Parts: sequence; C-alpha cells; structure tokens
Amino acid sequence: MKNYDERWIDNNGVRLHVGEMNRGNNSETPFVIIPGLSESVEDYIPIMEKLSPRHCVTITLRGRGQSDTPAKGYTLDDHISDIDAVIKELGLKRFILMGYSRGVSYTIGYAVKNPSLLDGLIIGDYPAIHTQLPDGWVDFFSKLPPWRGKSLSERMKPEALHGLQKESSLVTFWDDLSVITCPVLIIAGGKQGAVLREELIENYKTTLPHAEVVVFEDSDHNLFEPDLNTFIQTAQSFFQTCNASQVK
Repeated sequence: MKNYDERWIDNNGVRLHVGEMNRGNNSETPFVIIPGLSESVEDYIPIMEKLSPRHCVTITLRGRGQSDTPAKGYTLDDHISDIDAVIKELGLKRFILMGYSRGVSYTIGYAVKNPSLLDGLIIGDYPAIHTQLPDGWVDFFSKLPPWRGKSLSERMKPEALHGLQKESSLVTFWDDLSVITCPVLIIAGGKQGAVLREELIENYKTTLPHAEVVVFEDSDHNLFEPDLNTFIQTAQSFFQTCNASQVK
C-alpha cells in the first residue's frame, strides 16, 4: 500500500500495533482512530486510504489483532494509557480523534483528560458510558457472527476477552463532557441494531450543545456499511468544520 506504514509502540511492556497512512504530511490535521471492541488496524486501512493525503493513525488496543495480549491490564485506564502512549510516541501536538463503538468510551476517557490537544472529536454510535460487562458476556460475545468479515477468534484471544469482562466497571462521562470545546460530530445508525437510541442522542445534545449529530439512515451499528463513502463524505465535511474553527 502506498504511503502506509506500521509500527509497534511500547506502553509499559505492552506492544501496540499502530498503522499510519501519509506519515509526514503536515498540511492537514492528523486523524487518529480508536477502533471498536474487537477491531484492529486492518479494519481501518480502507478508511485511511480514502482520506488520503491526510495523515491518519489507527491504534490496535491491547488484546486485539497484532497488539500484545497481557495476562491482565484491561481496565478503562489501561486502554486510555494505550492511546496516550501512542500519541506521545508519535509526537502529535494537535489532532482530530475518533472512537467507534466501545472504543468511544476509551476515546472520551482520553479526551476529557486532554481536551487542549483536540481539534475535533468524532463519536461513532455509542453513549458516553463505559459499561461493566456482565458474567456470561464472553460466551455471548463469542457466539456472535463474524464482524466485518472476520471471526472473533481471528481478532482476539480468549484471555483478552476474559480480561475485558473481569476488569470492566461502570463509568459514565456525561458530566465530564463540558470540558470538550472543540467541534464534535456524533454519528448514529438509523436502523435496528444501532446503539445510539434517541434518548442517548438527546443526552449528547444536552451535554454537548455545540455538537453536530448525523444519522446514517441506511446503517445499523456498523456505520461503515452499506456504503463506506457515506462515512468518508461526512468525515471530510467535519474536517472542514474543524479547519474553520481553528481559523476563528
């Protein structure tokens, strides 16, 4: 792939797989992607390609894909530290950050601690809540159909799934969102299976009154289907909003 690089970044002994497109292109604000629960860099290469020539970064969090799977260390703070370690190692000073699905809770957790670094924030079909995964979740999640063409066994090892469940805890961020003053885009799916129901969208409108909300009427929770270009066009438009905000 042209202009694609990958590297492994150490976070206190946990090696994180990071994919980059157009490293060194400083003409546009970098875009950093935090994938969903079981996803990895490979899921987002098509998106990074379509957003070229922008410098794009996708982080495979611990326990997923080609990143290390430690025996423990799967708390919310552990995942936030993965994001922080990559941002610091790459030397990113300002960037637009996106979280998708459960990756939203890690993304918001990072954002409320580092609001001055963000030129924009995209929230993909998930509330401002880090849920506690109940007993029996691993068995339930393991029986779900393949996600975006890959089975769960190809994506995560059993010890990572058990670690996520065991070390999860309920954390809500609604009261913390006021510190985020950069432009915010909230994307919800419009079909059955989408996570952001109307009442949760209203919570975002209340706590982030400056946020833009877009509903992909033809998508369920998977915002990138049936037409990836819907997401690409929406993101590109939001990037222009972020640029205009910087000029003010």
